[in-house]
Amino acid sequence: MHALAASGPWDAIERSIASGVAPFVVTVVAALIALASLISTRFPRRPTRSLDDLADDLAGAMRERAGQEVVERDLTAPMPITWHRASAPIGAPARNSLTGPFEPLPGSERVTGHDRVEGTQQDLYGHYAGLPSGRLVIAGPAGAGKSTAAVLLFRDALAARERVGPDQRSRVPVPIMANLRGWDAHTTSLATWITDQIAEIPGFAAKDAARLVAGHRVAVLVDGLDEIGEGLRPVVLRELSRQADLRLVLLSRIDELSGAVRRHPLVGAAGVELRPVDEDVAVDYLLSRLSSPPPSAWQKVTDRLRRGPAGPLTGPLKNPFLLTLLRDAYGPLDPVDELLDRRRFRKARQVERHLLDRALATAYASGPERPAPRYSLRTAQRTLGFLAHHLGHTGDSGLKWWDMPPTGPQHPVPGTLSALAVWFTIALPTSLLLGLSYRLADGRDISSGLPIGLLMGLVSAFASIRGREPMRRRVPRGWWRAMFAPRRILVTLPLGFGLVLPLSLIGSVLPGVGGYLLTGLAVWLTIELGASLFSTVQPDDYALDPRRSWRDDAVAGATLAATGTSGAFVVGIGFGMHHDADLPRAVAIGGLGALANGIWLWSFSTVWRTFCRQVEMAVRFRLPLRMRRFLEDARERQILRTAGPVYQFRHDLLRERLAETWGGAQRSVPRQQTPPAGRKAPGGGTPSDRSLGNRP
Repeated sequence: MHALAASGPWDAIERSIASGVAPFVVTVVAALIALASLISTRFPRRPTRSLDDLADDLAGAMRERAGQEVVERDLTAPMPITWHRASAPIGAPARNSLTGPFEPLPGSERVTGHDRVEGTQQDLYGHYAGLPSGRLVIAGPAGAGKSTAAVLLFRDALAARERVGPDQRSRVPVPIMANLRGWDAHTTSLATWITDQIAEIPGFAAKDAARLVAGHRVAVLVDGLDEIGEGLRPVVLRELSRQADLRLVLLSRIDELSGAVRRHPLVGAAGVELRPVDEDVAVDYLLSRLSSPPPSAWQKVTDRLRRGPAGPLTGPLKNPFLLTLLRDAYGPLDPVDELLDRRRFRKARQVERHLLDRALATAYASGPERPAPRYSLRTAQRTLGFLAHHLGHTGDSGLKWWDMPPTGPQHPVPGTLSALAVWFTIALPTSLLLGLSYRLADGRDISSGLPIGLLMGLVSAFASIRGREPMRRRVPRGWWRAMFAPRRILVTLPLGFGLVLPLSLIGSVLPGVGGYLLTGLAVWLTIELGASLFSTVQPDDYALDPRRSWRDDAVAGATLAATGTSGAFVVGIGFGMHHDADLPRAVAIGGLGALANGIWLWSFSTVWRTFCRQVEMAVRFRLPLRMRRFLEDARERQILRTAGPVYQFRHDLLRERLAETWGGAQRSVPRQQTPPAGRKAPGGGTPSDRSLGNRP
């Protein structure tokens, strides 16, 4: 009797498992059925929504996005936009855009050949809504305000749909803004690509998105033709020309678009070109936020602009971006009339550089209209200059949170030191945890976990210094349904139970036939969950903002670590049982091994690899350790903007100027890959041009 009591509960569990396989299998099957029933109850299939309801829900999501864009770009009181019919070859012949299958949208009139050939932002919506071809191209030089025109047209189209009565609303499509950077026109149709874009919006399944596209309930505003490869642009225009079901607006820089149109025009598209800002519009815009009469310094500048060309100041102020910088960089009482000093500003380029430099200083200054700065101007200048320099050398158009600075050849010494740091960061805790588990199992010294821990750390270090760009993961929708797909089970179930054999050779399997089956089931579930939760890669255009992209990758990495931890826990319990450990000790052994495995698996996540790279950059170049927080802060200060999951500088002029400041002030820049052919790297000015001495 005493011997039976001394055997403890763990021996009772062993006898229960070994008593028979059939009861165990029945229990497992019943548990799986109960789990499946719970999942189906917890995640019931939603009833099919009508197309009208789907379109209204999509319009609500787009209105929220439009509001964010307006605030982010400071378009609550935007500069007036004017345009004229394009003289450059950027669209089809005008007569071709006047025929087609699209009827005017409710509240709009059909565009005819007698309509005006120029207009304002309000007239731009009239063209969008009334063109029979349903295709509109908006182009202009760098800084002409294409992004502003796109956001305002996006907002106007949503507002027009909201004004229409419920009985007519089904005739008004919901506008969708997208960037061409993520579309492979060689392999994917426009309809499929737009369907995927909508399916990424929370609350919309793939079948809902497909119904909206097939039902012609969406219109497409696409930007970024100038950001994709030169050889891909004609392919994109060809694929856009092939579709005839969706209203389409294409935005691009005029030079890049003209080159692509020579090879393949956008059939049936009406082309409009944005006008430079004239003096009267510039004056009205500058005075819009000042008292009347304006302060004397502002009065001098505006009077000089009204009288005609104001020397070097005139050219930059025809650019909407630089005009906005001038208004934002100088307060009501600041000496804005210094820009009229011909001794200090002899050329338009000097005015331009001065405005760009002052914009950064203003963004990181304290003030009632902006949050208190988290970073000093010196830190911001150094960090943004570093990132701008690397963007110029790699040819990328945006800052990727998962690859900053952009992946390229690393200097051997810092790269080696970084790898060693990762090695020991992973090796030390895993060695300690495994050593403790060995100590509990058979009394070995804690240092016995060092060989395996060092090996695990070495694998993690190698993964952290690979030269290719990391892959962002995400947890797919409906992953629990994919787990039980017959084809997957036929592959993963034998694999899971087959891996139990080598585990049994090292004494890491629960005892008995039932224990073997239970261990195999745990290994199978680990493989199946890992494949279901971690196998989906985020596409280039995934997510509406970088924060969601980062969060989804972090969740995917955490799920990988969690699933690996659960499998290692069962295997660790088997290891403890093999060494005659009692129940508490076996559970402790399993927990220690599971924790070590979780730490190791987490080291393969993109979030961890990005953090390691940021630590290296913080040590080498004194950059902020929490880079993503710095980028979000720069976005709030309107130095950066977002385009899907990437950050972009507010304008190429700003990026190029910041790259010049880094090139002139730094001498220890790591070697990077050379710029792509045909692309001019920034930093080509004279040494005197690269200073920030023009800041007041």
